Amino acid sequence: VPPGKPLAHVPSSATVGARAVLRCSEGQGSPPPTFRWYKDGTELPQDPKSSPAFRNSSYSLDPRTGELIFEPVGGWDTGDYHCEASNNVGSPQKSDVFRME
Repeated sequence: VPPGKPLAHVPSSATVGARAVLRCSEGQGSPPPTFRWYKDGTELPQDPKSSPAFRNSSYSLDPRTGELIFEPVGGWDTGDYHCEASNNVGSPQKSDVFRME
């Protein structure tokens, strides 16, 4: 079963230096989908240190649970976030976009 439209849970405001958890969930896909996160339209790499665009960020990303955890959040993490669910059936589905300040 292809995934339906995922639901992104993004805190609208986060405190610099604190922990922020973004979640992506989708209930229809079988096999269960994996999740990707995007900030301002750019995919977040699994390891932020691997990308010049994200090396200032400190986060962990679990493609199976859809959790994106910033620990700690920095001012540069402000942006528009959305997630995408995909399995090997049908086409990937994008969530709505949410802004985190």
